[in-house]
Formats: sequence, C-alpha cells, structure tokens
Amino acid sequence: MSCLKLIMVLIATLILSIPGLGLTEETKGEDSEVIKLEEITVRSKRGIDHAKVPAVVESLTAEDIKKMNVVGVEDVVKYQPALYVRKLGQAATNAPLLIRGASSRMTPRVLVLADDLLLSNFLAGGHSYGPRWPLVAPEEIERIDVIYGPYSALYSGNALAGALIMTTKFPEDTHLSVKTTGIYENYKLYQSDFDLYGYNLHASYGDQFGKWGLFVIADQLYYEEQPITFYNRLESKLGAAVGNSVSGGEWDQDRHEESRFVYGSAGPTEKLSNLFKVKLAYDVDADTDVKFTWAYWEQDRDANDPETYLTDSSGNKVYSGTVDTDRGSFNIKDSQFGYREQDYQDFTYALAFKRTPLNALKLWVSANFYQSVEDLSKQSSDPPPNSKNGGEGTVTDTDKGWYTFDFKTSPTPFELPGFARHTLTAGYHYDRFYYDSEKWNASDWKNDVRTTLNQATEGKTQTHAIFLQDEWDLTDMFSIYLGGRYEWWKAFDGNKSLDEAGARVTADLADRKEDYLSPKFAVTFKPADNWSVRLSAAWAYRFPTIGELFQEKISAGGILSKSNPDLKSEKGFSKDLTFLKNLESGGQVRLSFYEELVEDVIWSQTDYLTLITNYQNMDEVRTRGIEFAFNKEGFLLDNLDLSYSVAFTDSKVVRNDAVPDSEGKQFLRVPKWRTKLLVSYYPVEDFTWTVGGRYASRGYNDIDNSDTQGGYGGVDDYLVFDTKISYEFLNNWTASLAVDNLTDEVYFVSHPYARRTWFAELKYDY
Repeated sequence: MSCLKLIMVLIATLILSIPGLGLTEETKGEDSEVIKLEEITVRSKRGIDHAKVPAVVESLTAEDIKKMNVVGVEDVVKYQPALYVRKLGQAATNAPLLIRGASSRMTPRVLVLADDLLLSNFLAGGHSYGPRWPLVAPEEIERIDVIYGPYSALYSGNALAGALIMTTKFPEDTHLSVKTTGIYENYKLYQSDFDLYGYNLHASYGDQFGKWGLFVIADQLYYEEQPITFYNRLESKLGAAVGNSVSGGEWDQDRHEESRFVYGSAGPTEKLSNLFKVKLAYDVDADTDVKFTWAYWEQDRDANDPETYLTDSSGNKVYSGTVDTDRGSFNIKDSQFGYREQDYQDFTYALAFKRTPLNALKLWVSANFYQSVEDLSKQSSDPPPNSKNGGEGTVTDTDKGWYTFDFKTSPTPFELPGFARHTLTAGYHYDRFYYDSEKWNASDWKNDVRTTLNQATEGKTQTHAIFLQDEWDLTDMFSIYLGGRYEWWKAFDGNKSLDEAGARVTADLADRKEDYLSPKFAVTFKPADNWSVRLSAAWAYRFPTIGELFQEKISAGGILSKSNPDLKSEKGFSKDLTFLKNLESGGQVRLSFYEELVEDVIWSQTDYLTLITNYQNMDEVRTRGIEFAFNKEGFLLDNLDLSYSVAFTDSKVVRNDAVPDSEGKQFLRVPKWRTKLLVSYYPVEDFTWTVGGRYASRGYNDIDNSDTQGGYGGVDDYLVFDTKISYEFLNNWTASLAVDNLTDEVYFVSHPYARRTWFAELKYDY
C-alpha cells in the first residue's frame, strides 16, 4: 500500500506542477466550455488508432455489442477472428482469452486492459486465472480493440499472443440504465439432469457536472453452473469383487478409448456476484483530464450438491467405500464427493492523468492497485450427507494482488532534415504481483475451525520496463515502425511451508532474475487510400508467474497444480504479413499470414486420473497460420450486416526433449480450424435479429496426441449457433430474447460446456 500511495502522490504532484493546468479565468469563458465538451466526445470514442499500431487490430463498438447476447464482458469477443474464450457458464472468472496459437492454459500470454486498469490475472497460469472480467460491466464499454501478436513496444511480454484493450465511456449528459435478465438451462449429461436458473440485475447512472464527470454502476449476477467435474475409474484399474454390489453409473470411453466407469459428479455450483463501481473524471482543460476508478467485486460460490449415481441394495446413495461394479471393484475416497464453498472480495483502485494537446508534449500517467481482501476456500473431507454442515475438511486462505505504474510521453510529431515525419513515444512500466496462501486442516470446515497447517506457499514477482518507439512516415505511401522494450524481471520471497510435529517448517526457494530486450519492427505500404500491406516482426519474452514457480493449489474441481521453481521464460519471435482493404460503404477485408516461434514454452499437463497438473518447459513450438476476415454493413441488403472469419492454425511441437514422442505433433488444445459468422438483420425499424455461429475443429489434450477421442477429458470439434431478437419501444425500452447453443450441442474442451441456454431481458435507457 505504501508504494501505491507514493505513486498516487507522484501523479498528483505531476498534475499540479505542469504549467497551464490551473483553472484560470481564461479557461472559464464560453468558448472554452465548447472546446471542452467537444474533447469529451472525442475522448470517449477514440480507442486505438489502427494506422499507428504495427499489428492486426479488430475492433467492436458499443453499437456492435448491442446486437449480441452479452451477459459478461467476455461474451463480447467470442465472434472475433482466431479468438477463443473458455467460458463454461455465466459468472465466470475462469474464462481465459486466447489469441491465435495460444492454448487455453496459456493465460499469461494475453494482456487485457480496461482503460488504464489491468484486468489480466498474472498471478498464475491456467483456467482459474482468467481476466477479472466482472470488474467491467458491458453497459460501460465504448469500444474494444483486439491487437494480434506482440508487435507493439507499448505492451509487455504478456502480450506474446496479443492484447485486448477496452475503452469505457463517461456519459456526456444525464444517463440512467436499468436492466434485468432471466437465465434458464436444462443440463443433461451421463445420469445428471438439472434445471438451472440465473438472473442479472444492472443499474448505472452517469452525468456531467461542469468539468466533473461521474459514472456509478451496480450489478448483480446469480447463476447455477452445470457440473464440470465427473468422477470415473478406468476398467483396467478395477480389482476383484468384494461383495458390495451397487447399481447406477454408466460405462463409456475416455479420450484414449479406454473403457471407464462414470459414477458421479461434483454437482452444480451456485454463484452470486456483486459489482459496485464508481468512476470520477475531471477535465482540467480541453487537452487534459484526470480519472479515478474504484471498484468492489465479490462472489460466493457454493458446490453443495455433489451427486453420486450409485445406490446400494437398500436404495441408499453411496458416497464412499469399496464398491463392486459388474466388471470389478474400486474404492471411493471419503473426500471424493466433498462440499465446497468459496468466498471472494476484491477491491481495485486506479488513478490516471492524460494530457494530449495537438501540437505539444503528450503525457499519460496511471497507477493501479488490485487487492483480494478475502479469498477463502473451504472443503469437506468426510462423505456426504453428514459432512454438509461441518466436520473434518480443509480451509485455504489466500492474500493476493498486484499494483502497476505506467508513464508514457510523446512529443509533437517532428521532421528531421531530409526525412519525413517522426512520432516518438517513450515510457516506463512497473508491476508487482504477490501471493500468500495457507491451506489448513480443519476440524469443522463449515465454520472455519482450523487445526494444523497442511501446506503454505508464498511468492512475489516484479518487472521494470522502459520502451521507445518511432512511427516514421517516409512518404504518403510508406511508413516504418521501430520499437524496443527492455524488461528487468525478478521472482523473489518464494517459499513453501508445512507442519511437522506441530511446528511450521519452511523451505525458501531461490530468487530469480532475468532481463531481455524485445525489438519490434514493421513496414507499411499503402498503394491507395483504402489499401494497405504491412509486414511486422517482433521478439517478446513471457516471464513465469508466481503460481508456475512457487504455488501449489487445488482448484474448485479438485485438480492439484504443482509448481516448478526452475521454469525458464518463454522466448517468442513472431512475424505477420497482412493485406487490408477498407470498403467504401462500410466494412473491411483482411488476409493475414503469420508465424510464431516460441522457445522454452511453459506448458502443463493434467492427469485426469490422479487430478495432478505439472508445469514444465517445452523446447520449441512453431505456429503458422492464415486468417481471412470480412465484415460488411449492408451486405447484399441495406438492412443486413455480416461478419465472417476463418482461421487456419498449424501449431507443431518442433522439439521436446522431455517427451520426444510429441515432436511433430499438434500442440495442446490449438484446433487447426476456427470459423465464425455473425449476421444481423433489421426487417423493420427498432427490430434486430442476430444469428451467430462458431466452429472449431478437434484438438488434443495430450502433448503426444495419443488422445484420439473427445468427450469428457478430451477436446471435441464443435459447431454452435446463438441467436438474439431485440425490439426497442417507447423510445427508451428494449426487450430481448436470446438463446446460446441453439441446437443443444454437447461438446467438451476437457470439461463440458453449457447446453442450450435461454435469456430474456428487459432494459430501460435514458
């Protein structure tokens, strides 16, 4: 906290020390007010200047978002080219975003920002560490820009696959929005059959008071998520009969086509999330503003309905012990069908200063602090149903968070003698992440009565970076981008503890330090106003996270992740060749060819029998791809909009000394084909009908591609359709009906995705 306070003071000092920022009589005139209001309008809609980014950029505006079925912010980008959001259900924090050749476990390869607020959770990698999507409400989004690849020096090595930049809005006059959404899903899989319900309540208010702007948001989301963990035993692991016959359960095949017996699930999970957010803005003058953001987010997760398919001869449910199937016996651990409760309370604070005069020095300064004031996970160890209200178990208490500081400056574009215009940008970045977790044995898990320490892990990471880039317009047709980013990283204070004979024993782990220079280059040729060709190349280095180095943790699904303090940093070299044509009547056509060569790839493999995940380095992975993207307003008909993309990705293991059989094989969970289609039709005024489709070819969960079958634990191909109908009436009201997974597709990317889900929404905007 002391570092955060110091940063805040530095920003305030900077604001007060720059000449001309004070409120003088000259700034109070009528003309100045007109200029200020115009600046607000431009600022809220600006986003990223595509012409100045040396990479592919795909964008969405608030108007685009209105057409889609959006409950959480993560829904917004699911139709963008070559993107994948692993969202199993609503109210998800484990919904990582992946771009191009990154697999769904490589969450630290994608950077997600909302204005100056870091949403990416770089404490660890994997499904449980997706961006903090709930900190942004869909209603506050003005624009989203997705940057493909690590080609900009402005972003860290965590943008190895790309970055998603959200621009949120401040109302320019009085704004009031109220929304209610009802959700329903019937979920069936194996012998599970649940009717699942949810709702979303949203209210926001904003206004301008002279030079001050205010935006207040309250949002509540309740959802019953389908079971995602199913308990099973391979037939080859069964023993001789013991005389304890049970009925129920069913046989199927795992991803290796081995026969297995599925005997239950972890049951549905109830999730209740609340977001409270306040944003303040002050326009110092027409070119300068200060913003402050405060947000509080909480979520309660209860998995209190574990489901066994087994019953004994008397009809009683069987949750533990050795049981006989028709093909042999196996033992069910007492803790297998455990109850789980998780409570989260997170705060974030952000302060940003921006000065962007047209022909003078530009400055951007921001600080962000994110803290989990409560991260408590409780789990029973005894079998149901008696353990529901207490008894032996474990309690995991975690303190975690991060803080960041960014400074960026750009002088007025200038010309050197004999050369065309240059635009220089330079800056500094700092971040620190911390994690301290203790898992305790408990005599009463429900009421948090702790006894002895089970295990504890702790660690920190820190990065300093400086960057410089030059956007050099050689002629009206040619431009060159040159950039570089130097990063100093260290991991420190890592340790692991456990209890031995009533005493805490701690083993310290060695500190780590690394530093790298990441050069960036691009050249753009514009043969005509609406045509461009760009070749980009960049190096990027993704440092290991605390979780990958130091942390051992059991997820809500019961998967143990084991860390590796000797992990190397990922080292990537990427190239992109893009042809782009802007259509005169609104739209764009893009064709991109790219290659990514990454050494020391950090990957993890989960054994779904032992439920253990291990982190290690893979020597080299090469990804080559082709993307075609087309979007057009008024496609064939004036009242028909279309967006279509197809992406081919060939991601291969080039070298893997740890598992030689994997060399030449397709990389984990990266499908070769992804295609997406989104069509919006406006048959009459105020009526919108949108249909979307998403296809992905099958992938692999094993690095040697030995998993030849999909289903639970495997990776399926899938074709999923969504639809939404909206009608605006009485000026301010909108009613919508939407369906996700319209054809009720059953598909898995290791875990099962939601079945057909219905949404009914009523919204009032003023």
